[in-house]
Amino acid sequence: MRFFTILLLCISTQAVFSQTDTLLFTPVSEYPYPAPFTAYTAHFDKLHRPYIYTANKEYGVILFDFSDLQNPTPVRTFTVQQFQNLKPTDLVQQGNYLYVALGAFGGLSPEPAGLAIIDISDPKNATITGQWSDAAFDKGCAAIRVDGDYAYLGAFERGVIIVDIANPAMPAYRSHIELDLNWPVTPGLFNVPHARGFALRGNELWTCFDAGGLRLVDISDKNAPFEAAQYINTDLTDAAAPAYNTATIVGDYLYAAVDYCGIDVVDIGNPAAPENAGWANPWNCLPTNWDGRPGHTNQVTTACHDSLLFASGADTEIVAFSIADPVQPKIIGQFGALRDSVATWGIDANDSLVVLAQVWNPLNFPYLAKYGGIRLLRWSCPAGTSGVHDPEPVIVSIAPNPVTDRLQIRFNPAENGTAVCLLRDMQGRQVRRLSIDLSAVSEPVFQLDMAGLPQGVYLLSFIGWEQAGARLVVKI
Repeated sequence: MRFFTILLLCISTQAVFSQTDTLLFTPVSEYPYPAPFTAYTAHFDKLHRPYIYTANKEYGVILFDFSDLQNPTPVRTFTVQQFQNLKPTDLVQQGNYLYVALGAFGGLSPEPAGLAIIDISDPKNATITGQWSDAAFDKGCAAIRVDGDYAYLGAFERGVIIVDIANPAMPAYRSHIELDLNWPVTPGLFNVPHARGFALRGNELWTCFDAGGLRLVDISDKNAPFEAAQYINTDLTDAAAPAYNTATIVGDYLYAAVDYCGIDVVDIGNPAAPENAGWANPWNCLPTNWDGRPGHTNQVTTACHDSLLFASGADTEIVAFSIADPVQPKIIGQFGALRDSVATWGIDANDSLVVLAQVWNPLNFPYLAKYGGIRLLRWSCPAGTSGVHDPEPVIVSIAPNPVTDRLQIRFNPAENGTAVCLLRDMQGRQVRRLSIDLSAVSEPVFQLDMAGLPQGVYLLSFIGWEQAGARLVVKI
């Protein structure tokens, strides 16, 4: 019943937004948690399987099957007790493994920092492969990134920990670095810098150090990482107290979520001297208005060939920016009924869906949030938003999606010759095959018969013209 009430609220709010928004979000489904359970992070499976992986603090790690979009279903749960009583706060996927950040942060009793590795070769029968933690890092763990044989943990005031994960069954401590806590100012009781999130580019680990701005940690030597650069937006510090939460990188620009102050755009073309390139400040942040703001950015992700930036927005649950002009993010869509006691902490997107991780926070500081869980929204990449970042696609469009009987596939007219489209179910079984010969047709449009297939999510794969690609298709 709560979903339909929220849906009506969101539709009424969207009526205001829709006059100017070019990207609209449509509610699909949700999976609510009972109070006081919270979802911090939610990620779609990176291997195009119909699964969502969530880190949920008190609830542990939950794996959802969303083959039925109207009914995302937990299929595997790992409790806090299975992680040696350390609470999951973040996770990432690399291949057939999930890497989970462990250790509740903040409050009076933060936990030791750690990580767990989960084998998701078969998500419904996933198993914990290995775990590491160390009580010496006693401020919790807020973030994790993985690259190759190494995991990087954001251990709050304890800085950054590097863990060797070459053997998933035996993750091992490699090194750590405690970053300068006294820059840009000597910390007070409530503004102690701490490692909250990461953006990774090669050997550059850009660390969002909350009240301590943005730090570049050089990780070229895994045994001896060092702090190579510091950055903070002085215009932002003149307006309010910034809190750098997490970031993502597109080309030579880093986009950092800075609490209720929106998105800070940083030019990292010269990593040793990062510079401010822009600032999207949709909620007019001031030192006196941190509490109760309509928006509060925490996690970010890109979409549409990196032409769009999605940000979780707390009470404004999701905000979509066009970054076709990389230094001037422009809001082109948003979703969420203000003051509805629903707030988003984490976010992820694929080519047609967004998943929101929702938190429970009854204190109304900085926002009131009474409903933890996950929510799915549908979206589509709006025409004209991808700009210079959008390469010429082989498959220009598929429609309708969701589809009932026939799927229309439109190809780029610049292509020529023969190719193949394969439709597979989420178990990898081929259910349709379509041969394409663009040299034999005047219009590059083909029909794929979907009639008779069970409802669910399918993967449409393209092979040919020395290119490859894939799209998710929903059959209803």
